[in-house]
Amino acid sequence: MKYVTTLSLIAVLLASAAPEEPAAPAAEPVANSQDELIRNAERAGPESISADSSIMDWELNVIRAGTNGWTCLPDRPDTPGDDPWCVNEPWLNFLQAYVGQTEPTYTEIGFAYMLMGDSPVSNSDPYATEATDPDDWVTDVGSHLMILVPDLGMLEGISTDHLNGGPWVMWPDTPYAHIMIPVESR
Repeated sequence: MKYVTTLSLIAVLLASAAPEEPAAPAAEPVANSQDELIRNAERAGPESISADSSIMDWELNVIRAGTNGWTCLPDRPDTPGDDPWCVNEPWLNFLQAYVGQTEPTYTEIGFAYMLMGDSPVSNSDPYATEATDPDDWVTDVGSHLMILVPDLGMLEGISTDHLNGGPWVMWPDTPYAHIMIPVESR
């Protein structure tokens, strides 16, 4: 009995000494000053990438020159939530094409981080601005990575169902098709 009581006491002490789960970062308001834009943009990716990245605004003006080939963009002011991005060169090409509504011309695999999550978006129409049906309208994505492949045929066979619990192809059958990889449960 003494052994069980001692084990119970140790369990209680260990449980009370365990670190608390870190709180989710609070969404920051839309950044206005250059320093705020930089801080917000840097939150999109791991510090090992964002600290030395270029920072651009959504008009694709350079706010800070970087040294590592990555570019981070702050929260988009025209969307709800906090959705900064960190992207490599193919994704920058993608974003320029997306903003200009032209076809991207990247020729290498692209990687992007959205560690603060994303705003609600259509899974099929890159330019939809209002909610579609629940099977198409993507909400509560949370932290995720995105991958571009230069040959969109490589995406065949990958699920397009954003509710499947794992990676899926967003915007299939468009020049903006890419792989979404959630890093937390949805």
